[in-house]
Amino acid sequence: MKNFVILLYCVSLFVQTGAVILCLSAFRFLGKFRVAWFILATGFFLMIGRRVTSLVDVYSSDRYHSTDVVLSLLISIFLLVGIYSIRNVFRELENKNNELIKLNRFDFLTQALSRAEIFKQIEAEIERVERSRQPLSILELDIDHFKRVNDRYGHQVGDEILLSLTQCCQSKLRLNDQFGRIGGEEFLILLPDTDASQAFEAAERIRNYVAETPHCTQQGVTIHITISIGISTLKHELSGHGGRAELLPQLLNRADEAMYHAKKMGRNQSVIWSEALHLENIVDAGVPEQ
Repeated sequence: MKNFVILLYCVSLFVQTGAVILCLSAFRFLGKFRVAWFILATGFFLMIGRRVTSLVDVYSSDRYHSTDVVLSLLISIFLLVGIYSIRNVFRELENKNNELIKLNRFDFLTQALSRAEIFKQIEAEIERVERSRQPLSILELDIDHFKRVNDRYGHQVGDEILLSLTQCCQSKLRLNDQFGRIGGEEFLILLPDTDASQAFEAAERIRNYVAETPHCTQQGVTIHITISIGISTLKHELSGHGGRAELLPQLLNRADEAMYHAKKMGRNQSVIWSEALHLENIVDAGVPEQ
């Protein structure tokens, strides 16, 4: 009987050790609950010490209580199952949180950065310009006559073209460049440490590559597309003008003006925003110059 009691105590000790290991293995995804979880693991560790004491006591003498032995094993098993279940709940929550973060950061269709995320990246880069005193540029691009693709081949083919365009553009970017979708067939590219002439070279490289690439679809249709690109640049000496809150919409509006000017001039080209271009757009719109 004594050997059987020692065996049960050893099983309890093994189960409680497993519970401690489970507690420790869950630390990486517990977040703000780590302190509470650490206290729980410490409690289990103390239980192991108490169980070792009972085991030594039984081994050195014939004193033991059958009820204590059985309850010790049952409690250890229930606690292990409970810890395992709670750990799985936390892991599931972490996975769902990661999915939500991914959905917020990336566009569902193209896996480019989402509208909110690319704006966030540009805002962060604007702040960095004030410290690094280096320029930054953004490219706004739009697929020419994309509605014709959807009308002729259907939206499924249109979605495949958007994905193919994303892959084309990303293949021509540097590691620190950022590519995001801001809606429909419009995309933004953030080019850190890039002045207007360098941005134009990058835009032309992307534009030519897209125009030369046959975009194959699952329906066996091969489509050639072109894009129009507007370029806007922020220089460090202008980064403090008007405040940070105004710089992002200013950059976006200028890139948008340049892109639509490219479309007006015949599409499939890159245009750098300039004050002269802005004045021309005002005149074209019939707005009296201030």
